[in-house]
Amino acid sequence: MKSEHRPHLYRHPASLPSSLRGGVVALGNFDGVHRGHQQVIAELLRIATGRPAVVVSFYPHPVKVLKGTSEPKALSSLREKRDRLGELGVQLLYGIHFTKAFARVTAKQFIEDVLVKSLDAKALVVGEDVAIGFLREGNLEFLKRELPKYSIELHVVPTFKSNHERPSSRRIRELLAEGDVQGAAHMIGAPFTVSARVGHGDKRGRTIGFPTANVSTGARLLPKRGVYSCIVEYHGRSYPAVANIGIRPTFNGRGERLEVHIIGETFESLYGKRLHVGFVARLRDEKKFGSIDELKSQIAQDVESAKKSLGV
Repeated sequence: MKSEHRPHLYRHPASLPSSLRGGVVALGNFDGVHRGHQQVIAELLRIATGRPAVVVSFYPHPVKVLKGTSEPKALSSLREKRDRLGELGVQLLYGIHFTKAFARVTAKQFIEDVLVKSLDAKALVVGEDVAIGFLREGNLEFLKRELPKYSIELHVVPTFKSNHERPSSRRIRELLAEGDVQGAAHMIGAPFTVSARVGHGDKRGRTIGFPTANVSTGARLLPKRGVYSCIVEYHGRSYPAVANIGIRPTFNGRGERLEVHIIGETFESLYGKRLHVGFVARLRDEKKFGSIDELKSQIAQDVESAKKSLGV
């Protein structure tokens, strides 16, 4: 269930209150907040001991800005990142808007402007692959050499591995592109989840007995096209669901959509409401059916398959 205790999110140095100063800072992109990131957060909270525990992250993804492309698509929006960090116990999040100008900031400038001037950090928690500043010059050896000059302790979290594999945002994207949502969930420590509002669809689902919510994902990363069992969270409750990602070939659809059928529940209206869709298992590929009756029969089978995979 999504935490109701979201971290306070700050996006500009001028908005940072004095209550953030003099604490411990965890630094990273934290895209997807996977199990490796969670080790960094656990260390942050462990050593904070009453002092402010601040997560410093970036948006949009630095690679998008540096390469001027739409890739990589983020595993989590800033809002989703905030919610997930809140579930882990984080109360303070400083989201830095990553721009081409910011990319030219040297590692030393970053220490002085962000860690010292803005936050008066007493300790910094990072992973072993840390790199800050222009051309990623601020690597681990740099931080070990420079941080003592500012009386900032450095805490390095060893690389986390599970089944001899290191969780990474890149690897999770690869797994999702393959439709392996279970492999992605293993690296994240929870189902890969998309949070978005319900928009207006074609309203065909209700006419064939399986009403669907058309989740407006925009340019968000989604798993490979196909049908999945899901857990949908809405207004603090969890519901079993079956979701289709695709173009609706039976109806000659255009443009990829995420459509979700919540099993065994009928809502008066979900338009404009925010759903959290957690992908549990891939059931099948998307396919074109020869008739509406064939489609209805297959959806009924999908619902049963989803219930079985969800244990309901």
